[in-house]
Amino acid sequence: MNNDDLTYEKAYERLQEILDELENGGLKLSDVFSKFKEAMSLYEYCKTTLDKVEGEVKILLKEDDKIREVDFNDEYRVDDYA
Repeated sequence: MNNDDLTYEKAYERLQEILDELENGGLKLSDVFSKFKEAMSLYEYCKTTLDKVEGEVKILLKEDDKIREVDFNDEYRVDDYA
Protein backbone atom coordinates (compact mmCIF):
# COMPACT_ATOMS: atom_id res chain seq x y z
CA MET A 1 0.00 0.00 0.00
CA ASN A 2 1.38 3.37 -0.99
CA ASN A 3 1.85 5.60 2.07
CA ASP A 4 0.92 8.68 0.02
CA ASP A 5 -2.57 7.25 -0.48
CA LEU A 6 -2.88 5.91 3.05
CA THR A 7 -5.70 7.26 5.16
CA TYR A 8 -6.71 6.18 8.63
CA GLU A 9 -9.78 4.46 7.20
CA LYS A 10 -7.78 2.54 4.59
CA ALA A 11 -5.15 1.54 7.13
CA TYR A 12 -7.80 0.36 9.60
CA GLU A 13 -9.62 -1.60 6.90
CA ARG A 14 -6.39 -3.30 5.80
CA LEU A 15 -5.52 -4.05 9.42
CA GLN A 16 -8.91 -5.76 9.84
CA GLU A 17 -8.30 -7.80 6.67
CA ILE A 18 -4.94 -8.98 7.98
CA LEU A 19 -6.42 -9.92 11.36
CA ASP A 20 -9.12 -11.95 9.61
CA GLU A 21 -6.48 -13.74 7.52
CA LEU A 22 -4.41 -14.53 10.60
CA GLU A 23 -7.45 -15.77 12.56
CA ASN A 24 -8.56 -18.04 9.73
CA GLY A 25 -5.20 -19.79 9.69
CA GLY A 26 -3.84 -21.82 6.81
CA LEU A 27 -0.94 -19.43 6.17
CA LYS A 28 2.68 -20.46 5.95
CA LEU A 29 4.89 -19.21 8.77
CA SER A 30 6.69 -16.81 6.43
CA ASP A 31 3.32 -15.37 5.39
CA VAL A 32 2.23 -15.05 9.02
CA PHE A 33 5.41 -13.14 9.84
CA SER A 34 4.99 -10.88 6.81
CA LYS A 35 1.35 -10.17 7.68
CA PHE A 36 2.29 -9.52 11.30
CA LYS A 37 4.94 -6.96 10.27
CA GLU A 38 2.46 -5.22 7.98
CA ALA A 39 -0.17 -5.21 10.74
CA MET A 40 2.25 -3.66 13.23
CA SER A 41 3.14 -0.94 10.74
CA LEU A 42 -0.54 -0.19 10.12
CA TYR A 43 -1.23 -0.21 13.86
CA GLU A 44 1.52 2.37 14.44
CA TYR A 45 0.16 4.52 11.62
CA CYS A 46 -3.36 4.39 13.07
CA LYS A 47 -2.14 5.07 16.60
CA THR A 48 -0.03 8.04 15.48
CA THR A 49 -2.95 9.42 13.49
CA LEU A 50 -5.32 9.10 16.45
CA ASP A 51 -2.78 10.66 18.82
CA LYS A 52 -2.41 13.62 16.47
CA VAL A 53 -6.16 14.09 16.17
CA GLU A 54 -6.62 13.80 19.91
CA GLY A 55 -4.19 16.66 20.35
CA GLU A 56 -6.34 18.82 18.08
CA VAL A 57 -9.69 18.00 19.66
CA LYS A 58 -11.47 20.94 21.22
CA ILE A 59 -14.48 20.96 23.47
CA LEU A 60 -16.90 23.79 23.02
CA LEU A 61 -18.42 25.05 26.20
CA LYS A 62 -21.20 27.53 26.53
CA GLU A 63 -20.69 29.91 29.42
CA ASP A 64 -22.64 33.10 29.87
CA ASP A 65 -23.95 32.85 26.30
CA LYS A 66 -20.38 32.76 25.02
CA ILE A 67 -18.71 29.86 23.30
CA ARG A 68 -15.14 29.15 24.24
CA GLU A 69 -12.74 26.49 23.06
CA VAL A 70 -10.85 24.44 25.60
CA ASP A 71 -8.02 22.09 24.76
CA PHE A 72 -9.33 18.60 25.39
CA ASN A 73 -6.17 17.46 27.13
CA ASP A 74 -5.86 20.55 29.33
CA GLU A 75 -9.04 20.85 31.33
CA TYR A 76 -11.53 18.13 30.51
CA ARG A 77 -11.64 14.41 30.14
CA VAL A 78 -14.25 12.21 28.52
CA ASP A 79 -15.06 10.86 32.01
CA ASP A 80 -16.27 14.33 32.97
CA TYR A 81 -19.14 13.99 30.47
CA ALA A 82 -20.06 10.33 30.92
